[in-house]
Amino acid sequence: MKSRWTRLLPAAALFLLLCGTAAAAFAGDSMKPDQVNTAGWNKAWANLLNDTEQRFKPSLPRLLAVEVELVVGNPGPTEDELTLTVMDSGGQVLGSAMRTVPVSNCAHTMFVFPKEGIEVTPGQTYRLKLSGGITFGWKYVVGGYQKGAAIFNGKPLLSQARSTFLFETFGSE
Repeated sequence: MKSRWTRLLPAAALFLLLCGTAAAAFAGDSMKPDQVNTAGWNKAWANLLNDTEQRFKPSLPRLLAVEVELVVGNPGPTEDELTLTVMDSGGQVLGSAMRTVPVSNCAHTMFVFPKEGIEVTPGQTYRLKLSGGITFGWKYVVGGYQKGAAIFNGKPLLSQARSTFLFETFGSE
């Protein structure tokens, strides 16, 4: 069975062709999978009109890209503009990436940060904030990723259990 990273290689190659020098930092072996929530999804999601955040702790010093798992939550437009923002634990914005995501191809949506990515400190807590319109929901699970939790409108997503959004980060040394 192919890993998600192996399935992404053709998409990453296409991205490099389409984006040219903006993505040059991701050529070769420099982009490595880092943090990932591998828990199986059980149909739960949170709409992106809300304040949806996932806390995580990188193990690599440079964050190059983040993939999130989405579901079409509400009928309507055939695409939506989404923004993924990376913040430190205090809420200071370190960087962001925007994408127009079509409903026909949203399950695994990759956000690539410009230039050389975002400098982070391995082991420190950071926040991924995903925002958009009414179309998509960010998939989440009860439990899951052990080094962080899902936050919904400033509070834990679920009051009775720790939960986590489905995501994967990619970084470099």
